[in-house]
Parts: sequence; C-alpha cells; structure tokens
Amino acid sequence: PEGIDRQVQRSTLDAVNAINRRQLDLVGDPEIATRISSYEMAFRMQTSAPEAMDLNNEPAHVLEQYGAEPGKASFANNCLLARRLVQRGVRFVQLFHESWDQHGGLKNG
Repeated sequence: PEGIDRQVQRSTLDAVNAINRRQLDLVGDPEIATRISSYEMAFRMQTSAPEAMDLNNEPAHVLEQYGAEPGKASFANNCLLARRLVQRGVRFVQLFHESWDQHGGLKNG
C-alpha cells in the first residue's frame, strides 16, 4: 500500500506468518495453511503489480504497436497491461471496453 515500505510490509507479513505457523503446529487446521499461502500470494501480487501496471518504461516501439499512451485511459493501454500481466504469470485476464459495440454512442443516435 502507498506509504508503506515494501520491507516493512514483508517484516509484518513474516511476523503474522510466524504466529500462524505456530498455531498450525498446535492445531493442525488446514485452513491456517491456506491462510498463510493466501497472505503470501497477496504480498506477491501487491509488490509486483505496481511495476506491471507502469507503462512508462515500455519501449516506444511496443507502445506504438499497441497505440498505447501511458497515463491515458484507453483500450490499447488495457491490452498492453493484459499482456504484461500474462507475462508475469496471471492465468486469466478479462478486458472491458464499454464502446466495443457502439454502446458508447447510443445517446448520439
């Protein structure tokens, strides 16, 4: 999250996981193991997403191929972001474009 250093977040998660592991050892509840895995996955997503969502360092030729403009909301940017997410292991990406079938211009006739 904004304002929280990645190392502080990692240390906090490690402390929470240590408590959860102790509880897992005592109780043996598989839901605790699932919780530990979920927290780890959430941390990986939070720490990798900012870089994946930043198009500013994308090579100019790639931006041109997609018609993407960093900082501007567009379907082209969404397509490029989807590619970047897939490259980082995301298994399912759904794109949305409200005007794909002229819904965006229905009020204008």
